[in-house]
Formats: sequence, C-alpha cells, structure tokens
Amino acid sequence: MDEKFLYHIWDAGHLKTDLKTISGKPIKIVYQGQFNTNRGPDFCNVILQIGDEAIKGNVEIHLKTGDWQAHSHDDDYHYDSVILHVVLKHNQAQDYTIRADGTPIEILELDKQLSEDIQKLLAEHIPEQEAGLNRYCELLSAIDNDSLIVTLGLYGKLRFHSKVRRFNAMLSISDFDQLLYEGMMEAMGYDKNKLNLIGLAQSIPIAMIRKWYLDGLKREELISIFLCSSGLLSRCGKLLPGDYIAELWRIYELQHHYARRLATDWQLFRIRPLSHPVYRLIALLNLIYDSLGTGTLSYFLSVIEAECSDHKQRLKFFMQLFACPTEPKMPRPGKSLINTMLINIYLPVLYLYYDKHALYTQRDRILADWMSADAFDDNHITRFMSKHINENQRSKINTRAAYQQGLIELYHRHCRYHLCTECQKAWNDLKNI
Repeated sequence: MDEKFLYHIWDAGHLKTDLKTISGKPIKIVYQGQFNTNRGPDFCNVILQIGDEAIKGNVEIHLKTGDWQAHSHDDDYHYDSVILHVVLKHNQAQDYTIRADGTPIEILELDKQLSEDIQKLLAEHIPEQEAGLNRYCELLSAIDNDSLIVTLGLYGKLRFHSKVRRFNAMLSISDFDQLLYEGMMEAMGYDKNKLNLIGLAQSIPIAMIRKWYLDGLKREELISIFLCSSGLLSRCGKLLPGDYIAELWRIYELQHHYARRLATDWQLFRIRPLSHPVYRLIALLNLIYDSLGTGTLSYFLSVIEAECSDHKQRLKFFMQLFACPTEPKMPRPGKSLINTMLINIYLPVLYLYYDKHALYTQRDRILADWMSADAFDDNHITRFMSKHINENQRSKINTRAAYQQGLIELYHRHCRYHLCTECQKAWNDLKNI
C-alpha cells in the first residue's frame, strides 16, 4: 500500500470509534489536523483525547513502526512536536516511539482498527494501483457545464463546513480571538512558511499579547518581539530600511515583555521579495495591535461587519486595514492573498461564532457571502485539476471562489489518491441531494 493512502484514511476518518493505542490506552480523534505539504510531520494541529488527557500537536504516519528510525525521525528535532505515531502495522517490540528529545509517544496501529467501509475501498484501490493509474478523468471530461457548476458548488459547501468543524474542534482548547489570530498567521505564511507563523502564534498567543498591551506595550515593541525573537529580522536582508532595522533591534533590547529566542526554520529560498514573510508579518501585527483594545473578533464585528453589506465591501475594508502606519511605503498583502484569508479563515470562523450564539440570520448571510465571493488566483491544485476540464468550464469555475474550493475538495477527497470509483459514487450521491 502507498503511504499516501494512509493519509487519506487518517484525514477521512476511516477508523473505528473504539480505538486503542499499542500500550492499551483508549484514544479519540477530536480533530485530525491539517495535511503538511512542507518539511516535518504529516499532519499538524491534531487534537486527541488519550485516556483522560486532551492534547494538541502533530502526527506522523508510516506503513511500519520501524520507519520512524528508517527515516531518521528519531534524530530530527522537527519531529519533537509529534504526539502520536500512526502506523499500518506495528513491527517492533516496544509499545512506544521515542522522539529525538527522549519523549515516548503513543503508537496507533491502523490494522484491525479500520472502519468497515474502508475494507472494500482497499480491495478496490490496491488492484487499481497495481494495474497502473489512468490520468484521464472520465467524470470531469464528460460532464456538462451546468452539472459541473452545481456539483462543485455542493463540494464547495462541504469544504466550507469541514473548515467550520476544524475551527470548532480547535475551539475546545482555544477561543475565537486565538482562532482568528492563528488562522490569519497561517494564511500570511502560505505556502512555505505557514507552519512557522502558526508556531509563532502558538508560542506568543493573543492572550499574552493582550496582557502586554494592558501593561503598556507599544506597536513597534510588538513588531520587534516577533521579528527579533524569531530570527526573521536577521534574515530580511535589504528588504527593510537600515535605520528601521536598527530601530527595531534597539526597541527589542529595551522592551521588558519578551526575550525568548524561538527556533524558527524560515523557508526563504525563491521567495519573491513582495511575498517575504517579514512584510506579511509586519502588516498582520499592525492589524492585531489595533484590535487589542476590544479583542480581535469584537474588533472585526464592530469595524467590518457593522459596516459591510456584502463580501466585496468586506474585502475592500480588509485591504485598508493591512497597512503599516510607521512605514506607509512598505508592501501590503495583495488582494488575492487577503481574499484567500477571508475565504479560508475569517468567514468560516465568523460562521461558527454566529452559529454558537444562535444568530442564524447572520450565520446564513456569511455562507451566502462565501458562496458569492470572487475567485482567487490559481494554485497548484486548481491548475492540476484544470487539465481535466475544458476552457469554457474553467472560465465558469474561475468566477467564484466556492467553485474553486469545490474543485480543491474534489482533489483532496478523491483525485489525490486516484479513488475514481469512490469519486463517481459520491458524485452520483451529490446529484440526488
């Protein structure tokens, strides 16, 4: 079996409900996490209940337990955040996997703990792999335009609600301000540095920043803490004026709020200057600072939602918020990036907030705004999926972000693993809704 198919099993939850680790502890998957496309563990921000303890961290997935050592994870600090080692088959004597920092972690063996529905899927999937995979998509290549748009809209809604469920799971160990903060940091780090920015948001949570604010934290102090503690200021080259860099170092040395050095593995190779994380981080920190007096979500509710009647107005307001008052000529995040952040983070969190507070009219308006939002720039997934559709279909899909999200959802559910039979069945089920 391809290890990537195990990712699908974990991500789609094709597991029994009464799971146990190799050591015999009961385990519940509260949130399966986000698939990691960069270096490090396979899934990040996973939330588990192991015994009586709720824990959050990363998960590494292998075919066999021994692959942990075979891949040298036992000597790699990037895997010291792993809280669970998931394997298809356990092939070692010990009941635990040992991380590089010496911490033992639980092992979950998937064999004999898979759900019944995956057994048939495995039987269909493995022969298809052995026979060789046909890259031609009979479904997308033959479907008519109207059916494609309707069904992608349904897949888009599935993706939206999966994001809402993700944030709802994270809410069990967080709050709405931290959700927005982590989510926006993730979006600003897209693609190579999203985990770095999420890590910063978790190392320096919004509650800690608010305490500093009440203690007199200044705007430039906040920026200096993030840039200097993370080592980013030392690696920004000539992207910032020399006098501004010197001033930030001076402020950092004088401030009394935070002095810890964070081990941040910045990925800067082939990063376009305008997409450099130093610009994005400064822009976001200015927005975060402006929200500290009322709270991040309350700030958006009063400044954005009270004034905007549709998504276009919301996007325009957000564009204005991302600015650096002290360095007005500094590049701002582009329209496409901010729209992507609104689509993937802000609107799902806002939908969850309204739902939790039984504000159903506002909740439904958020979903309607999400469905009508303009498309964003193509990414590697939409470009790959576009190979299977004609030019007319492509132009229709690129009118709405919801259709693009539906195409991405289709890829993650089926195309990435070449699950053509399951895809066809799901497509037929959606048509009957």
